Amino acid sequence: MKKILSILLCICLILSTLALFSCGSKKEPEGPVAYVLAEKGNAYSLSLAENFKLAFEEKGGTVTMETFPAGTQGFSEYFSKSIDVEADVIFLPNSIATAPDLLGSAKDLGIKVPILAGDTWESPIVLDAVKETGLEVYCITFFDENDTSDEAAAFVTDFRKFVNENSEYYDMNGGTDMVAAVSALGFDAYNVAMAAIRTAAEDKGEDMTSVDVANALWKTDFNGITGKIVFDENGDSITKDAYIKKVNKDATAFEFVKVQTVDNEAKKGSAPKYEEAGIAIDKDNKVITVGVYQPTTGDDAAGGKQELLGIIYAHSLDNKIEIGGEEYEIVLCKSDNGSLVEYALATANKLVEENSIVVIGSYGSGVSIAAADVFEEAGLAAIGASCTNPDVTLSNKYYFRTTIVDSFEGSVMADFAMDIVEEKE
Repeated sequence: MKKILSILLCICLILSTLALFSCGSKKEPEGPVAYVLAEKGNAYSLSLAENFKLAFEEKGGTVTMETFPAGTQGFSEYFSKSIDVEADVIFLPNSIATAPDLLGSAKDLGIKVPILAGDTWESPIVLDAVKETGLEVYCITFFDENDTSDEAAAFVTDFRKFVNENSEYYDMNGGTDMVAAVSALGFDAYNVAMAAIRTAAEDKGEDMTSVDVANALWKTDFNGITGKIVFDENGDSITKDAYIKKVNKDATAFEFVKVQTVDNEAKKGSAPKYEEAGIAIDKDNKVITVGVYQPTTGDDAAGGKQELLGIIYAHSLDNKIEIGGEEYEIVLCKSDNGSLVEYALATANKLVEENSIVVIGSYGSGVSIAAADVFEEAGLAAIGASCTNPDVTLSNKYYFRTTIVDSFEGSVMADFAMDIVEEKE
């Protein structure tokens, strides 16, 4: 009996030891590890972070994701977590405004792994923040200023001249003549709007309204400098390619890395039944107003100004239209949403009150989503040039988008993250 008890005691001790070992041991991830840091309450940041996480995990990776409150200064505590989980790559889908603090904290902690960011980071602000840090920083974008195709090269040359010849525009561009992708997107969005206005004018003449412009947008088949623009059933451009860029060694420019392609099986959409009366053009003064809904103050001001520059440049080249033998002037009505959701209703309503027949904007998904109902109730089509959150166009028959959505962007960056980790192994 004593012998049996001794054996049972030994078995219990072995099982206890194994249990303790199991509880105390750290389970090693099977695939690459990504650390993701997003901003609480920011529609763009959270949506892109979640879409990256989903795509990275589907590809066999492991993701540790955290969020920080708006206004946070100093991110060492967060980046320490990326070290703890032994992240192979860091993804920061955040605004330009937070980039300097994020990168400063990454430098202080001696982060060595690649840092990936979303489309907002193609900015001189990021270049300045990376200088003398030794950080390896990449971003996704939608246009390459080194594109040698005839139309793209001509746009880059002429846009730089446009910016350099006007000190106000040069300052709006961040004190540089770089051609940011959002400027190219703004340029294309304006030209898509003009194509729709002309189509509506051909159909309805001087009786055209904003609803006719919305109907015309569904017929869009436009070859822009950022690619072909055709809208799917949600009003989103059917896109397959994006550019990956890297901050160069001396942090003076973004250098092209590769084109990243993702399958997109979406089909061209058709116009729904519109019942709103819409907004008429100003027949008496022969004026057609294009609303510009952009942040020129607040956290998103830097990107908003660059997108606005693309619109202003496009307008400088094409600002008149003939309707029924009469010449109409196209005027821009600019409304600054201040990068804040709480300003969205007032600034969007201003564009309705000024009789805009189409709106371009906004840089920033949160303010775009917040203004969507205002535009829909007025029967006013809006074209988002760079807002990527799917909720901007979802269930809103008047909101269109000439750029990619977060599911596409997240998948592209997840693919690239996997590629870059593989290359370093």
